[in-house]
Amino acid sequence: MADSIYLPADKPTLDGTFWVDTDGKPYMVFCHEWLQNWNGTIEKTELKPDLSGSIGESSILFRAKDAPWSRELDEQGKVGPYKVTDGPYLFRTGSGRLGMIWTSWIYDVYAQGVAYSESGSLDGTWIQEPELITPPNFGHGMIFESFAGKTLMSVHSHQNINGRYHRAPHLFEVDLSGNS
Repeated sequence: MADSIYLPADKPTLDGTFWVDTDGKPYMVFCHEWLQNWNGTIEKTELKPDLSGSIGESSILFRAKDAPWSRELDEQGKVGPYKVTDGPYLFRTGSGRLGMIWTSWIYDVYAQGVAYSESGSLDGTWIQEPELITPPNFGHGMIFESFAGKTLMSVHSHQNINGRYHRAPHLFEVDLSGNS
């Protein structure tokens, strides 16, 4: 990096994922923390061709509230969408469809969902699948191919062990050969 910052200095950000989009340009896809905007977003920012910094302003791909599966109880006891975005990771299916796994919460349980881009590019529109893609308490996924040629998704769960917070890793085998 040549620039002093990569992501917007005025935004608390986390969980950046590198992606080269259909326009051939490199991007960083990241979460804008809910603590500042009260409805976490997943955003993109274009990177310089040599990856030494970013170009221009970031733009929002979608918000936490867009997922039909994320929910919480508000201060008045009403059920509404959860406000946290976490761990975006982009992939293509066997049919070429652009997808993004990302994490939020269902009440107090970590949850891994998926969204698909209607346009096939980062610009979306991003359509959230209504159901989770893992059992409850798994999230922050990344997809990779093992040395044995299997497509795997690494995730972690949360555990409270003797009052201490622990993350436990887990691998799921994934079939991306179709359209989802």
